[in-house]
Amino acid sequence: MVKNIEWDKKFKHNQSINLNQVPHDFQDASRWVRSSRIGYAVETEVKVYRIHIQEFWQTAKPEMIENVRRMSATVRNKEIVVTEEKICKVLKLKDNAQDLIS
Repeated sequence: MVKNIEWDKKFKHNQSINLNQVPHDFQDASRWVRSSRIGYAVETEVKVYRIHIQEFWQTAKPEMIENVRRMSATVRNKEIVVTEEKICKVLKLKDNAQDLIS
C-alpha cells in the first residue's frame, strides 16, 4: 500500500514517495521510476524500529554457505538471514539469477 506523505526535509533518505503525485515537470521521471525494477522499493513505506536495526547490527555476522554470501543476525530472539536473492525478492526488483551481483 502506498501512503501519500509530504517529503520531510529534515530526513535526507529512507522515505517512500507517491509517484502518482509529483509535480508536472517530473511526470516523465516518475513514470520511468515506477516502471523500473526499483519502483516498488521506492513507493513502499516500511516501518523499521531503531532498536531492531541496532540489535541486528550488534549480532550480525557475514557467512558463506554453499557458495551463497549471507548475513545472519538475531533480532528479538529470532534468527534473521539476509541474502541478495531475498532482498531482490522482497523489494520486487524483478531480477533473475543472471542479474545477481557477484
